[in-house]
Amino acid sequence: MYWLLDVHFGEDFCRVEDRNVQKNLNIVRKIALSTIKDYKNKTASKRPISKLMFDCLLESENILSVLAVNEN
Repeated sequence: MYWLLDVHFGEDFCRVEDRNVQKNLNIVRKIALSTIKDYKNKTASKRPISKLMFDCLLESENILSVLAVNEN
């Protein structure tokens, strides 16, 4: 888990000094990673997590499809 957070979100390079903000960012990152993993498992996608995340950054419809699959 820690390796994925570091690779996909650059967690080691985040220089937030406030401890509460660090904890909140960590929780949000874990939720995002968990959501992408669930989407990948439910759709049986062969694409890497990094590509799925990048697609979500490029087009907002991809974010909606990821969230829609995880609602059920």
